[in-house]
Amino acid sequence: MKPVVIVGAGLAGLSCAKRLSDRGIECVVLEATDRVGGRVRTDHVDGFTLDHGFQVLLTAYPACRELLDYGALRLRSFEPGANIRQGGRFHVLSDPWRRPSKALATATNPVGSLRDKIRIASLRRASRSGSLDDLYARSPQNTIERLRGDGFSEKMIDEFFRPFLGGVFLDESLSTSSRMLEFVFRMFAEGDIAIPSDGMAAIPRQLADGLPRGTLRFQTTVKSILLANDSAHQVVTHDGTISTDHLVIATPSDAAARLLDRPQMQTRWSGTTTLYFANDEKFDSGKLLMLRGDETGPIQTAVVMSDVAPTYAPAGKSLLSVSVDSSDEPVDGTDDESLIDRVRQQLTQWFGDVAQRWKCLRVYRVPYALPQTNLDPIHKEIQLGDARGVYVIGDHQETPSIQGAMNSGLRAAELIR
Repeated sequence: MKPVVIVGAGLAGLSCAKRLSDRGIECVVLEATDRVGGRVRTDHVDGFTLDHGFQVLLTAYPACRELLDYGALRLRSFEPGANIRQGGRFHVLSDPWRRPSKALATATNPVGSLRDKIRIASLRRASRSGSLDDLYARSPQNTIERLRGDGFSEKMIDEFFRPFLGGVFLDESLSTSSRMLEFVFRMFAEGDIAIPSDGMAAIPRQLADGLPRGTLRFQTTVKSILLANDSAHQVVTHDGTISTDHLVIATPSDAAARLLDRPQMQTRWSGTTTLYFANDEKFDSGKLLMLRGDETGPIQTAVVMSDVAPTYAPAGKSLLSVSVDSSDEPVDGTDDESLIDRVRQQLTQWFGDVAQRWKCLRVYRVPYALPQTNLDPIHKEIQLGDARGVYVIGDHQETPSIQGAMNSGLRAAELIR
């Protein structure tokens, strides 16, 4: 059997390679850049750890539990719940199932009505009923339609669900499938929201470290692919041609469409913008995600990353991550100073004049953050029907998430014999 060729060393490609290698099947991963991880990327600036976009790991993801060593990642967890702006103050909306001592405070705070909070309990219960396959098979509708159908008030939708789910789906219109809503609620209920101590890039690095030496080939650009049903497929790179009986395309959907000459594979994308601010003092946010609530302004969510994982900042300093809804950005998305000024103005309303002294370390604009998919079906066919031994994987083939990317890689590996 010729080595399996995997194009792309993102989470999908690495997961496929890891499973194949564990089964003793030789594979080669071709990566155009000099690193693994794809869209999961981390920079280290002046002692601070900066992920490209606000990314987190939901520890309940089945594929992550199967492939990752959480202990080696030294995961640090967020506090369940959120801090929501309401009437010029922050109010905690906690998870009463995990934090029973905060149940009364959550029930009586001004974020939504008591009926809204009871409906959250009903949504949580529905998302956990049955198996994941049962959830995936449910009749889909838009998230906004589902929330309104469940009886949530417009106030609760606007002040909690739009900034919270907008940060998860990168879509404040809440047009994402209700299957994704239930999937995410299930994952939140059954595990932690966490980040590795060394940044999100530690996840693909761990997968890569588990591969046999020589599996990864960096700075290897695939120029073209010649598919054949009666002989081996040919993968043409800048420095030669590789023959294979099994070819896995683990690139973003647009690149897959170009390589395979199948424009129908292209997807639309949702983007995000993240700003990082450094504070010379320790900042205690209670490890909670902060939502804009009833306020207007560019900030969608914010979190003190160094409260969650102290390794994200030098000793005695704090790192604040701020996410901005991409629809609030100018069309060209290039005016950093204007965006920083508007964000700083809102942070000053939240935290006082001290925010004027915080240094903006980086602005990350990620136009291709998550693929837009209708999740119908939620597991798309990854094996091409008209090309023997060719597989297309990535989160555009499942849920737009770390789980979707990694699980698609596992599915492809199981089909290769």
